[in-house]
Amino acid sequence: PGSSQLPQFPHAHACAPVLTHVQFQPPSSAAHVPGMGSCVGSTAERGQQQLGPQSCRGTPDWRPMDLLKNSEHAKGLFNGLFAHEEQLCGRYAVFYHSYSHAALLYETRAAAAAVLHGYCPAQAPLPRLLADDFGETPDAAKLMEKVAKEWGPTKSDHRTEFRRVGISVMCSLLATGPECCMQVAFFEGYSCKKIAFRAVLEEELLRAPCATTAEAGPLVDQLLALAAESGLDTSILGGKPSPSGHAGHLLQIFVRRDLVDRLCYAALPYGEIDKERMPLSTWLSGNNSFGYGQARILAHPLHFMDPEVRLT
Repeated sequence: PGSSQLPQFPHAHACAPVLTHVQFQPPSSAAHVPGMGSCVGSTAERGQQQLGPQSCRGTPDWRPMDLLKNSEHAKGLFNGLFAHEEQLCGRYAVFYHSYSHAALLYETRAAAAAVLHGYCPAQAPLPRLLADDFGETPDAAKLMEKVAKEWGPTKSDHRTEFRRVGISVMCSLLATGPECCMQVAFFEGYSCKKIAFRAVLEEELLRAPCATTAEAGPLVDQLLALAAESGLDTSILGGKPSPSGHAGHLLQIFVRRDLVDRLCYAALPYGEIDKERMPLSTWLSGNNSFGYGQARILAHPLHFMDPEVRLT
C-alpha cells in the first residue's frame, strides 16, 4: 500500500511514571461501558454474574494496585478494565495479554486486517493475522497436542511454530504470577527479546500480501516513522523508544464461556499444560482466586475478529 494507506496507531499511548493505597472504584459502582451491554440471560449466566468480576473472585490480593498510586492515567484505565469485567462476567471469561516489543506488529496486523477483511482497527490491536499458520492447529486441543508431543517438554511457547499461533495470558487483572504482574507489565510490558521483530514484520507484509519484496523494507521504515509520531516504542526494530520511557501494553480479551476450551488452555510457564486447572472453563467459572496462574490462547484471526471475542 502507498503511504496514504499506512495505519495510524490509535492504541499507542505514553504512560505516566510508576510506585499507601490506591483509591479504587469498586466494580459494583462501575459506570456503563459504551458498546458493552448486559450479558446476563440464562441461569448459568446469572450465576456467573452473582460471583462477580473474575479478577475480584475468591480472596484477591489488592496490593498490586498500590503500584499505580502515582499515575492517575493508569488508575483510570484499570478502573475501566474492572468495569468491563463486571458487565461481561456473566457470559465471558477474561484474559490479560501483556506485550511491548510486538506493539508495532499488532498495530500493523490490525491495519492490514482492516484492508483485507474489513476489521475495525480502532477496536483493538490484532495479535495474529495469517490464517494459513493455523492449518495444523485449528483449536486448543490440537495446540495442546503439539505442545505435549512435538514442541515440548520445555519452553514450548518459545518455538517459532507456537509463536505463530498462540499468545500468553494471565487470568486476572490482579495477577502477580507466575512471571507477570499486570501493574508492572502495564508500564514495562512483557516480551522475549530473542526475536527478529523487523524480519517477522517484513515476512508478514510479503505473505499478507501487502508489499512486494522490494517494497517490504521501505514500508517498514515508513511504519517506524509513523510509530515515532504516535510515541510507540519501536527501539527493538531499529526505531525510536517511547518518549514516556514506558513500552508496556495490556490487552483485555473476553472469550465467551462456551468457547473457552475451544480456544484456550491452562498453562505453566513456557506453555506446558497445567493439568490441575483443566478444563480451564470449569476453573474460570468457580469462585476461585485467579491471581496466580497462566493460560494460552489460540489467537486465530478469524476468532479475534469475531464479535464474540471482545478485545479492549
